[in-house]
Amino acid sequence: MAICNALIKHGYSNFSLEILEYCEAENCIEREQFYIDLYKPEYNILKFAGSNLGYKHTEETLDKLRNRKVSDEVKALLSAKFKGENNPMFGRVSVNHPMYGKTKPEGSGRSPQRIAVLDVLTNERTEYDSIGAASLALNIKQSRISMYFANNQKKPYKGRYVFQKI
Repeated sequence: MAICNALIKHGYSNFSLEILEYCEAENCIEREQFYIDLYKPEYNILKFAGSNLGYKHTEETLDKLRNRKVSDEVKALLSAKFKGENNPMFGRVSVNHPMYGKTKPEGSGRSPQRIAVLDVLTNERTEYDSIGAASLALNIKQSRISMYFANNQKKPYKGRYVFQKI
């Protein structure tokens, strides 16, 4: 908006646009940062190339964002636009979902931690393929089970479950 207002105020003839350097695509962000640091352009509101880190919306803009109303028509259009193959999550499966098993490509990230859970009330031992699978089955937050291991807990969680890595 700042540059648009400046164009209106000072006139198009008082501005120019020129290419400073041609470079390979993989070097664009690095070169852009170089020129931002070198020239410190007045109309460039972002200080870091390829990132909006450090940018603060004005209070007026924040109020507009907070109070905006989206009509049912617009909601329906957006919903239709992102259905099926157009959805950014299309074809992706949650890695921690027990129904789908392992979905990460071989060698990427950490592999799921198999665990055994002993229910001290029923003396029943159940094995799970991951902490996520156990958390879903037992209706316990995954972070609680992870913290149980991180803190080397020995006593039963909530007086009922003892977790053990396999």
